[in-house]
Amino acid sequence: MQLASKCPKCEASNFETVLETPKNSNYKLQFIRCASCRTVVGVSEYYNIGKLIHVLAEKLRIDLGS
Repeated sequence: MQLASKCPKCEASNFETVLETPKNSNYKLQFIRCASCRTVVGVSEYYNIGKLIHVLAEKLRIDLGS
């Protein structure tokens, strides 16, 4: 039996991601938040850095061993 993740504030189990630029920041961030009360439970980068590194490595013909 797998339990659903719950919001630490309201205990709802529906989440969403929203793209925002925090105040005094030059970069966008992807916030993972409760869809009910909008409490932020996680943050990730706007760009997928791992994917960008692999694309760059391919263009430079560098084998990353993956």
